[in-house]
Amino acid sequence: MRNRIVNISTFIIFTAFFGFLLITGEPLYLGDTFQHENQFVTREPIYALLIQFLRWVSPDYHYQLLIVVQNLLAIVANTVFVCALRQELKLKWYMILLFIPILLAPHIMTPIASASGMVITNSLLSEGISYSLYLFYMMYILKAIWRREILGRDSILAFFWAILVSLVRGQFMILILVWFLAMGLIALLQKRWKQIMILVAMLAVAFVGRGLIVKTYNFCEQGLFVDTASGKAMSVANVLYVADREDGEAIEDEGLRAVYYKIFDRAYADGMNYQFSPDGFLARAAHHEECHDTLNFDYFAVVAKDYITETTGVTVEEYQRMMVEVDKVAAALMSELLPEVLPRYVYNYIAMIMMGFVRSVAFIHPVFNWYSLVIYFVAVVLTIFVWVKKPSSKAAPLMSLVLLMITGNVTGTSLMIQCISRYMLYNLPLFYMAGLLLLLDCFDIYTTAKGKLLERSDRKEEK
Repeated sequence: MRNRIVNISTFIIFTAFFGFLLITGEPLYLGDTFQHENQFVTREPIYALLIQFLRWVSPDYHYQLLIVVQNLLAIVANTVFVCALRQELKLKWYMILLFIPILLAPHIMTPIASASGMVITNSLLSEGISYSLYLFYMMYILKAIWRREILGRDSILAFFWAILVSLVRGQFMILILVWFLAMGLIALLQKRWKQIMILVAMLAVAFVGRGLIVKTYNFCEQGLFVDTASGKAMSVANVLYVADREDGEAIEDEGLRAVYYKIFDRAYADGMNYQFSPDGFLARAAHHEECHDTLNFDYFAVVAKDYITETTGVTVEEYQRMMVEVDKVAAALMSELLPEVLPRYVYNYIAMIMMGFVRSVAFIHPVFNWYSLVIYFVAVVLTIFVWVKKPSSKAAPLMSLVLLMITGNVTGTSLMIQCISRYMLYNLPLFYMAGLLLLLDCFDIYTTAKGKLLERSDRKEEK
């Protein structure tokens, strides 16, 4: 009876929170919304198809329907996740009261931390559903890890959720890899060699199958059998940012070399280059963040489109095909320039990673920057300590998974784009929830050790 009351109370709290966001807010049309609602080849399929379906249901009110769906999904996902944790970990009601505001942190922090002031579940962006879907993946992979299942029900469900979430946001292809590493490690420890081979096959099927799904979607919508055409165009901005003019000498094709010089000269004149960055890793990351989108859209893309029209005849009237060609130009530039700029690129990459790690657990601020370093160190030490002293702990595997997820998200995102808050906050609630559970385990270890000491002391007195 008490468990039912806790579950119902959890549902009521989440309903009140997201219901308030829905009633007091409105659909937020942001920069990427147009691409989603027009099924551009630069975006993944799921969110675009959801918009398309809701537009078919109600052409005039599909935006309103979309944010209703997003807030309802958030209520369900957060409630199910918390209730699943309560059941698996036998949590007391007061721990649930602590977990609920922690789980809502991204929805509170994003309007404060993001430049757009976006409310996640009211925004017409893929984040409107990806934050909720992410929780389903985490729920199933945690169950699989805790139960040491390799190819059981929870593991298979986690696998399919990983593919689904990656079809909402491409950055979450990392979820498939995390699933493979987690299940592979369990199989390795259990010496299940046949199951390891099955996992390898499933990993290959996941990546090939996902690619076919995306290509088929783009073919049906735009007549182009291509993968999502935006990754290379975004990544090349990271290379252009750390380039010097003389690096262009390495480009063999004269036309492509002329494109590079035109982009570099315009960008450099406006300070869009690493040489204009203040000293320090985080200062470099912040400057790069200010430059990235401008370098991509206002410098590289503009010049690349003119070059494509001159060399292939493809014009902006064939916009989807143009974006595919832009990705090809980006790939060609990167292959020629990256060896020349590699040391600067690595330094810049480390700077972006550091920014991403801070934003995964806190705000960017001189105090919070040092706090982040300390809290990661504490998390690692507590995880090792608990795992050694209490092998049955569920908190240690949880924190290990969260740290792996943070690392994968930060390092993967930094390869392509900047680590802005809305890309980084997925794991923030899980990190602090795992931290609380580790502290509980530490207290349990302490009380157990104290009890044993008292027991030994009593035996000595009896003797």
